[in-house]
Amino acid sequence: MKIDQIALTKGAFWTLMSFGSGQLIRFSTSVVLTRLLAPELFGIMVIINTLKAGVELMSDVGIGQSIIYNKNSNDPDFRNTAWTLQSIRGLILWVIACAVAAPVAHFYHTPILRLIIPIASFVLVLSGFTSINQFLIQKKLQISKLTAFEITTGTIWAIGQITLAYFIPTIWALVFGLIFGSAISMIGSYFLLPETGHRFEISKSYTWEIVHFGKWIFLASIVYFLSISFDRLYLASVIPLALLGIYGISRSISELLTTLVIRFGNIVIFPFIASHSELPRASLREQLISIRLRFLLIAAFGFSVSAAVVDLAIKFVFDQRYHAAGWMAPILITGSWISILCSLNESTLLGLGKPSYGAIGNSMKFGWLLFGLPLSFLHYGPTGAIIVIALSDAFRYTPVFIGQIREGFAFGQQDLFVTLLMLGLFGGFEWLRWLIGLGTSFSSLP
Repeated sequence: MKIDQIALTKGAFWTLMSFGSGQLIRFSTSVVLTRLLAPELFGIMVIINTLKAGVELMSDVGIGQSIIYNKNSNDPDFRNTAWTLQSIRGLILWVIACAVAAPVAHFYHTPILRLIIPIASFVLVLSGFTSINQFLIQKKLQISKLTAFEITTGTIWAIGQITLAYFIPTIWALVFGLIFGSAISMIGSYFLLPETGHRFEISKSYTWEIVHFGKWIFLASIVYFLSISFDRLYLASVIPLALLGIYGISRSISELLTTLVIRFGNIVIFPFIASHSELPRASLREQLISIRLRFLLIAAFGFSVSAAVVDLAIKFVFDQRYHAAGWMAPILITGSWISILCSLNESTLLGLGKPSYGAIGNSMKFGWLLFGLPLSFLHYGPTGAIIVIALSDAFRYTPVFIGQIREGFAFGQQDLFVTLLMLGLFGGFEWLRWLIGLGTSFSSLP
């Protein structure tokens, strides 16, 4: 049986379109906001967004993934059960966020967090009541419709966020902008598939199926949060808020390509493998090799270019208060290539119903950060800490790769080839830059 290559190609194309448009909107908005707001305000939002991600991920039982993976997702009882569980979870998470506001404010010596956290965390309620239509569209690989939705809501959010920052140049512009964006996304989600009804309903059998599938996703989400957020949580306690805000911007820039690959894996690869799980794995793997290679070639070129010129772009686009991001971003981007491979490989394993390997990989990464980050900061300051962060995904790759070998679904030779190509391109761009007198992307290291 031949897999429909057209569906994969279209999915990859629309993923690129969505990513490019979304990042252009976000980057343009960030540039404008940095002109209007002080760095320490972004530092506060790093804490807020990390807390929000934490309570979400540390209670994730894979509701969205279950909708994509489960064969009963067309049953209204299954859909309503999933939506009801999602809504209840959102309300519970908001109560938890309100409860931890005071301890978090005390720990980070930032009293205003007592008020900000309960208000900003209301986005958890809005996310909980968001329609499950986005997952149903992913399952059907209707990526063009999802792209149009994300571009539309992203544009409306950007306009609202900039307007708030212009008239209210305080932390509340970012807080209310976050709530505004979540509200727009929630409302718009119900128009994606108007024929899909939503009502409160709990089916015991379907609840068990969701929880059973999500038990490894629950564990994976906990260690995933710890592995991607420990750096922010730790640095927030040892560096000034202004420097934390600059670091947050650097992380966002360095994760642009990683975000693209995560989207490609979650929106295209995972649903596609899940919907063709009845096929022999060797045949399924063979059909994915070419589209995977083309996608990674694009990522390798984009990665090598961005790593070589990001410091120049930061100095040109951002005002002087944010120029410290120029030495942080090249280090973080250099370390993000392994993250790209890990994310793509984890998506294939999730499509096979094997999320446990991703949990093990993120546990290894968290262990490295838990011990390496405080030691490096103690002896080498922020520079040493950021180098440790950049190296962390190397510890995540091995368990995931072993999992792929065990499941007969590995792409080791392709990963090695594209990595060597990326390193060659990166070295070539660095050499050209040095020839024309601009030094290297690491020349501004403190």
